[in-house]
Amino acid sequence: MQRGNKLSILFVFALGLGSAEVLAADPPAETPPGPTTNPGPSTQPIAPTVPREASRADVLFEEGKLLMEQGKFVEACDKLAESDALDPAIGTLGLLAACHEQQGRIATAWREYKQTATRAEAVGDERGSFARERSKTLEAELPRLLVRLVVVDPNIVVLRNGVRIQPDELGVATPIDPGTYEIVARYPNKPEFRTTVTVSARKVSEVEIPNPTVPIAKTTEPKQLPILPNPGPISGQKIGAIVAGGIGLVGLGLGTAFGISAASKNGTSITIRQSCNSAPACEEGKQLREQAFAAATMSNVAVGIGIVGVGTAVVLALLPNHSGPAGSKPKDAQLVPWVAPDGGGAFFVQHF
Repeated sequence: MQRGNKLSILFVFALGLGSAEVLAADPPAETPPGPTTNPGPSTQPIAPTVPREASRADVLFEEGKLLMEQGKFVEACDKLAESDALDPAIGTLGLLAACHEQQGRIATAWREYKQTATRAEAVGDERGSFARERSKTLEAELPRLLVRLVVVDPNIVVLRNGVRIQPDELGVATPIDPGTYEIVARYPNKPEFRTTVTVSARKVSEVEIPNPTVPIAKTTEPKQLPILPNPGPISGQKIGAIVAGGIGLVGLGLGTAFGISAASKNGTSITIRQSCNSAPACEEGKQLREQAFAAATMSNVAVGIGIVGVGTAVVLALLPNHSGPAGSKPKDAQLVPWVAPDGGGAFFVQHF
C-alpha cells in the first residue's frame, strides 16, 4: 500500500476515534423563580475537579497509531490488537486491519475489514462502507490453502504451524496470509505426516495427506513443476548448421588421421631409401613414399571438407532466421564451398 492510502486509512479510522469518548458533564439545574434567600453556608464538602484519566485501551490506541505512522507495523499491530481486546471499537479494529495490510498479512486484514464493516453498519457508522470496499479489494489478492485427506478419519489431527486445522476447513480452499507453513497430520498409532508449503497471492496451494496405512519413507514436499517455454519447430537453417557441423568435425578427424599416417609412412620411406642396398628394399621405400603422398592428399581433402563444414555451420548459426510467415521472401544468400587437393574453403554470397 502506498503512503497516501495509508494516511487516508489513518484519517478514516483514527482521527478522533479513540476507543472511549469523553462524556460531557450534565448542565446545572435551573433555580426556580422566587424571592432570593440566603441559604447560609453550605455544610456539604465541595469535591475537587479531577481530570478524567485516559483508559488503558485509549493509551494503547494512541501508541499503536503513532507506531503505525512511523512504519513500525509489528509493534503497532500488537498495540492496536490489545486495545481492541480491552475495548472493542470501530476505529481500533479498522486501524488494526490497515496495520495488518501494511504488514503483508492480507488474509488477516481482509477478515478484520469485514468485521469492522459489520460493527459500523450495525450502528449506522459511515466508516462501514470504506471497510467493505477495502475487504473487497483484498479478496482478489488472497492466497488460499487447500489441505485434502486421501482417507477421511475422524481421529486425525492436522496442524498448520502448530495450530489445529478445524475439520470443516479440510478440503476447503481457505484464505491464508502469504508465507511458508508446516503441515503435520497425526493419526492414532501411525507415523505422522509432515510437509511444508509456500502460499502466495492470487494462488491456491494444495497439500494432500496420504493414506496412513502406506508407510512414509521420508518427508514429502508439494511438487512444483516448472513451466518450460515451447521452443517451437527447428528451422531448416538450424538443421543445416547441425549437419554441416557434423560433417566438418568428421572431415577434420579423418584429415588428422590421414596426416599422421602420411607423416609416418614418409619417415619410414626416407629411412629405407637411405640405407637400402638391394633393389627390393629400395622398391619398398619407393612404395611407402607413394603411399605417404596419397595419404597426404586424402588428409588435405578431408581437412578441406572439415573446414568447409565447420565454416558453413558457423555461418548458418550466425545468420538471422528467415523462416518467417508464409509469403515472406528471404534474402538471396548462398554459401559456395570449394575443395582442392591442397586445401579448401567456402565463398559466402549475399545479394542485396
